[in-house]
Amino acid sequence: MFPRNHWYIACASSQLGSAPRAVRILDQDLVVFRGGGRLPRALVDRCCHRGVKLSLGRVTGGKLACGYHGWQFSGGGACVQIPSLAAGRRIPERCGVPAFPCVEQDGYVWVWLGGAGEAAPPPAPAIDGFAAHRWDQGSVALACSAEKGLENNVDWCHPVFAHPWTHGQFYLSLFRGLREQLLEVRPTPDGMTLRGPLRDAEEGPALRPSQVLLSFKLPDRVEVRAVGALARRIVLHFVPTGPDRCRMEWLIARALPFGARVRFRSEEPEVLRQDRILMESAEAACAGEGAPREHHVEADAPGLLLRRILGWAARGEWEQKRATVPERRVIRVRS
Repeated sequence: MFPRNHWYIACASSQLGSAPRAVRILDQDLVVFRGGGRLPRALVDRCCHRGVKLSLGRVTGGKLACGYHGWQFSGGGACVQIPSLAAGRRIPERCGVPAFPCVEQDGYVWVWLGGAGEAAPPPAPAIDGFAAHRWDQGSVALACSAEKGLENNVDWCHPVFAHPWTHGQFYLSLFRGLREQLLEVRPTPDGMTLRGPLRDAEEGPALRPSQVLLSFKLPDRVEVRAVGALARRIVLHFVPTGPDRCRMEWLIARALPFGARVRFRSEEPEVLRQDRILMESAEAACAGEGAPREHHVEADAPGLLLRRILGWAARGEWEQKRATVPERRVIRVRS
């Protein structure tokens, strides 16, 4: 379901120290480490000698040494030293492991999974407004597909029920009850947006106070921006690690502009834990025998569009298929 020719998060910058780190992205097991100049590097997590995981080794002099026989590899994947070779012996030709482009930006180490030998990848995707905030950051393994995580976060109507005492929409419904609202769905060159509530079906595109903008950007990012008294900024990446597994990399802007730019937190925020429990339940139902058939209503339109965009992008069809999606759709929900 996910395209390969994109940048994916390997880990938070603060979590890549002097030791190599094993990560999984899509179907690929990788090792990331800090090479020369402490720049991040990414290799296939497999020594070309006996197949041992390179993440079990150590970094020495900017090179990654296998923990089994000490074979050393450069950041580009070339084997540069074999300790057992006698004097005058040469390293066998083509001895090395595949490497992937790797950069550090906006609090994360990013890896490009495009095919080897292709043109240089585009710049890693910036997190808009990253420098304008102080962030709490964390990482959580989820027993559900990345697709479910993404769909959940463009689901306008679930917070009233899924997030008691942790979400603004829950409190609004508590005091005023459910109300009919108009929402706007728009495709974008790299995904889609959902905005609301609208005053009327003809309202302009600018975000105004009391509105919320939910956005999806290929391949795995969703953002939440709330304007006004409930102002909030959340950036989530659902990095696929298997058909029914993913890793949620989360950033939540802190209310007060003090302290370190990014502060890594090991605890899972309650609002994210509430979502995780429900998404993992849905995944378990899909995996069981006689998986239930989904039934949809108008409020499900944003998630269903996101699902289609992912499928088109995975097949390399999104650019042409985008023309088939209405430039603007207004939907009516109760929330």
